[in-house]
Amino acid sequence: MCAYFWASAVQTLAFKTRLRKAAAARVRPTEGREYPLQQWPRFLQLLHVFLACTIFVFPFVVTIVFWTLLAGGAFSNEFNSWKNISVHALNAVFALLEILLSRIVPQWSNIPILILVLGGYIGVAYITHATQGFYTYSFLDPSHGAGKLAGYIVGIPVAAIIILAIIKGVCWVRDKIFARRAPQPSEDEYHLREKGSRV
Repeated sequence: MCAYFWASAVQTLAFKTRLRKAAAARVRPTEGREYPLQQWPRFLQLLHVFLACTIFVFPFVVTIVFWTLLAGGAFSNEFNSWKNISVHALNAVFALLEILLSRIVPQWSNIPILILVLGGYIGVAYITHATQGFYTYSFLDPSHGAGKLAGYIVGIPVAAIIILAIIKGVCWVRDKIFARRAPQPSEDEYHLREKGSRV
């Protein structure tokens, strides 16, 4: 999440700086060139979209999995309480704020990336068991039953897809609400756009 918020902050700062320069020069910024991401190669833009999708979906997956399967002893002392709330609850709050306050809408085409990342994470958990001798998450231990393990391995990606669908719905509602409240461009802005003013 920190990497995404850092990248978003850099993009927002660049966008704000460009708008200030345009306002000072009394011109409109070049359409589609308001922030650096728009000028990056398409592959890097695609990676940014994938990163955003993981930031929208995984915090909710982590929160649900932790508090339903792993939270035993979560509040055993002050440090554990602080750590578990910070890592396994506030991440969902930050993700929700990003969903509500940004204009990004996750796409269905991101599902393979989500499943690939979840599969890689499970693979790393089993590599950890093979090299260190313990399961990072107790529910991945096959000694608890193969059917139960298969249920978790299939259920968590299915939950991620359901969460993605819910987030898409929230984004649709968000956009409908704010589209009605968005300020309309003034005549001056239309005039600048027609003249082709650029920054």
